[in-house]
Amino acid sequence: MKSSHLRITTLQPDLKIDEFNNNLNQYQNLFTEFSTTLNISDVICFPEYWNGMRKGSYTETVHETSLDFLKEVAIHYSTCVIGGSHLVNDEDSYFNRAHIFDPSGHLIGTYDKRHPFGYEQLQEITPGDKDFIWQINDWKATIRICSDLWNINDYSSLINKDFDIIFSPILTTIPDRSFTNYGRFMWHHLAIIRGKEAAAAVIVSDTAMQVIRDPYWSAGASCIVDPSWRFTNEEPIGKNILSSIPDGSKGVVTVTLDLDKIRQQRQYRKDMGLLLS
Repeated sequence: MKSSHLRITTLQPDLKIDEFNNNLNQYQNLFTEFSTTLNISDVICFPEYWNGMRKGSYTETVHETSLDFLKEVAIHYSTCVIGGSHLVNDEDSYFNRAHIFDPSGHLIGTYDKRHPFGYEQLQEITPGDKDFIWQINDWKATIRICSDLWNINDYSSLINKDFDIIFSPILTTIPDRSFTNYGRFMWHHLAIIRGKEAAAAVIVSDTAMQVIRDPYWSAGASCIVDPSWRFTNEEPIGKNILSSIPDGSKGVVTVTLDLDKIRQQRQYRKDMGLLLS
């Protein structure tokens, strides 16, 4: 595939809190089911807390096994892997950390969540304070984890850096099942807004709709936003700009993005004075 095109696959797996081996098996089942798609992907994005482990169940063995798993996925599919995020103990502080691997399985960088969510604050998860921006072929990529993407001041500080794509691993947390449609609605619209604000593609990876920990549910809000698309009155609103799994079930979302079209959209927004600064 030409470097000006990028085929992105974002994962939406079934996960259970603190069930590490079961979760790895769920990924293997997902990979088997969608092997054709994954085999032609340039990037695979995992969700936040992708291995399901929290502070009470963290071990160094789990951490090392998790890194090995992500590395093996990158090598097997010859693809860049955005390792969602998982909990890491670093010098007696806990971070919600993403690991990014290149297609050869080399760890090229990490990113720590900058704005821990409410339950993470109670668990004393340490906020990150550094950006990570890297190249995927000709694409300039960056990352924000879950609640980071909601922080407009944080996000606006990125926009002048002219990134082409932002990865956002998330774990939606809804009080009960009756709010799962609401959770998907909010995340899908946030992704569209952020994509238009920066004229950059937005890649969201979530856990499939299910009970995370009674009574809390995940919403299954994985999506990919391509801001270069425009829709006409004859099309459902957002049909082309946003791709998702409408019912929030287990699966994958795959889109091929065109770098030239995205950068043309960004230049147009700059010329019209529509790009935030």
